[in-house]
Parts: sequence; structure tokens; C-alpha cells
Amino acid sequence: MKSVNIGIIGLGTIGRGVYSAIKSNGSLIAKKTGVVLKVKSVCDTDKKALKSIKDKTVAKQFSADAILLDKDIDIVVELIGGVNPAKKIILSALENKKHVVTANKELISKHWKPIFDVAVRNNLFVNFEASVGGAIPVIRVIQKSFIADDISTIYGILNGTTNFILTEILEKACAFKTALKSAQQKGIAEKNPELDISGKDSAHKLAILSLLAFGRYVSPGNIYTEGISMIEAQDLSNAGKWGYSIKLLAIAKKDGGLLQLRVHPTLLKATHLLSGVSGTNNAIFVKGNLVGESLLLGKGAGSKPTSTSVLGDIVEIARQIAFVSKRNTLPYNLDYAREEKNIKKIEELEVPFYTRFSVIDRPGVLASISSILAKNSISIANVSQEERKEGKTVPVVILTHKAKEGNMRKAIAKINAMDYVTKKTVVIRIEE
Repeated sequence: MKSVNIGIIGLGTIGRGVYSAIKSNGSLIAKKTGVVLKVKSVCDTDKKALKSIKDKTVAKQFSADAILLDKDIDIVVELIGGVNPAKKIILSALENKKHVVTANKELISKHWKPIFDVAVRNNLFVNFEASVGGAIPVIRVIQKSFIADDISTIYGILNGTTNFILTEILEKACAFKTALKSAQQKGIAEKNPELDISGKDSAHKLAILSLLAFGRYVSPGNIYTEGISMIEAQDLSNAGKWGYSIKLLAIAKKDGGLLQLRVHPTLLKATHLLSGVSGTNNAIFVKGNLVGESLLLGKGAGSKPTSTSVLGDIVEIARQIAFVSKRNTLPYNLDYAREEKNIKKIEELEVPFYTRFSVIDRPGVLASISSILAKNSISIANVSQEERKEGKTVPVVILTHKAKEGNMRKAIAKINAMDYVTKKTVVIRIEE
């Protein structure tokens, strides 16, 4: 059998998971592929992490250079995350003629071009399946299975933490902070959960998907992004009464000659394929002119699911090394990806809206809100005011027909300034 040498840089949850998976499933991989995966070296700055690797045949390194300069290593697996020093490590690996596997969504979404410039120049692979969707093979599907499709829409539930929190709020009718604390206690949310709950994590992943599916290069910082901290149990309950669910949705959608790219809480019809996705699951809905509607569903995070995708990337490259060539015989078409342009401005978006106003219950309030909406070309589809507490704060929920985002913002700013409004209005877009 052919043998391929691997160096793992970063022994966090995923790094140790990949090492363990190779040790436990290596013989199965060899039987299926005819390739023996050998972890030659591992690297981490944490002594405890290095000591967790008991195999004496594996070299334990404190410096990444020991792996990057090792001529016997064929594939470098970067699992430290973040931009620095990961970018330098990956570029160095490629310059030293080593293929790369990474799960680094932030790095790929922000700096893919210099990385792939070097990869193409040296005819090397850079595989990054685990950067989006954990165990869900969405990158491989878009790059290979759907390569002939003209994809028009991608909807993604791309963050298991936020999906768990929304599920918890709905099922337990609890506050956002309570659901977040539960997620942290279960190890689902980080101690500092900002990247997840702000929607930024999903924006990194959406940038990668838009690059692959539409050839549009957009910085994650320029994707319109909202988080979920404003969502309350009553919003999820209200949505359900009208036949909707609420998800933190990453959206990439063709709109005439433009492309919509946005991440925000969204009302989806309860009958939509994504509406039933609960807990920590991730899911990606893809619509193309040939495939029609397709849904990819699975675990979006965690050691074992992510390790599966990392190993899939390693095996794919290892088979090329063992049986085809030590180099990538099919260079990436960098000309396909265009710079950030023709992205629809969020102010020009036209969708229906869910709005929840917190107002003092007194005569004329609903008429005033309706008047302000009308003056901004926003028509009302449904109104609900189930609570009546004269002189006290009550929720007024209004669903609108399609309206321009810019007009809605002007109307909400005007309404929020009124003396009868006691809290910032919750506004959630609806996808039909």
C-alpha cells in the first residue's frame, strides 16, 4: 500500500479529533482507498496538548517550522484557526511544496486569493471542506456535484450555537440570556459567544459559499449581518401562530443582475425544508436550474463531525498523491471569482417584514403607527394586539406586505422616536 505523511498543526478539539480518527479508522481508510495515512508530526504550543498524543512514533513539535520544513511530510493540516499565524503557516506550507487541509473559515473567507495564488503556482491542493457546515459536504457538493448547475439561491443555517439558542427559547419559552447560558453550560456556546450570536461566524461561511457558487468575492465585513440577541420567546410564538419559524439565515440569492448577500434572523414558512432544522444541526438549502431544490443536513460543529470533513479532504489529496501525481493536475480557475461588485445594497432589498412594537396602550397609537408606515409606502398585511393594559406597555405585532428596506428603516426610526414607544422595535425580514 502507498503511504502518505501528514503533519497536524493545532491540537485543540478538532486537531485531537482528527488525530484520533486517523488512529481509530486508519485501517478502514486503507482498505477502502489503498492509502495508509501516517501522522508523522504534530505541533502545538501547549505542552499538555502534546502530551495527550501517546504514540511514540509521532514527533511532537512546539514550532510549526519543524513540520513546514520536513521534506517527508506531504500534507499539512492547519487547525489553529484565526488569521495570524495561520495565514503565514499555510503560505509557508505551500511554498515548501506541501498540500494543505484547513478548517479555517475566517482565513479562507478573507484571504483566499493570496493562498490560492500560491497553490496554483505550485500545482498544490488546498482543501477546506470543514470550514462550512462541519460534517455536511456542502463545499464538495457545490464544487463537484452541482458544478454544472446555475445556482440561484442558497439559504444556510450555518451556526449550531444560534440554532440551539433559538430552539431553546421556543421550546422552553425562556429569555435569550437563559438560553445562551444553557448553551454555554452544555459546551455548545463559547465563553465569549459574540462571533456566533452576532452572525459574524455565518457571514464568514456565506462569503465562502458565494465565492464557490456565484464567483463573487465579498469580504465578510461587507455582508450585511444581524445577530439574534433581540429575539424573544414571544417573537417565536407569534411567528408560529402565522405559520412561520424564525432562523438565523445566511442568504445568497440572485436578484436580476445583482446578488443578495445577507445574514439575519428570518421568518420562514413552516413548510420550508429548513424550518424543521432544530438544535445544533446545520443545514444548507440550494436551488439550481438543474438540481431543483436540495437540502444538506447534519451536525455543523464538534470534534467528530468536523474531523470527518477534515479527513475527507486529507483522503482526497492522499489518493491524488498516491495514484495520480504529487501535484494538483486540475488548478483552480481563479478567473471565475470576481471582485466585490454587483452586490445588492441592503437598503434596496424588498421583502415583507415582521415588526413588534412595544407601546403604551392608549387611544391613537395604532393609528399613528399605521400612518407613519403608510407615509413610507409600507402597507399592512396583518395586525395583532392580544394584550390590553390601558396605560401600560403592550406588544403590537404587524406583518407588512413587501416593502423597501430603506423605507422600513425610515419608518421605524420615526416610530421609535414617538413618546408612546417604550423599547426598540423588533424588525425581522420574511422570506417567501
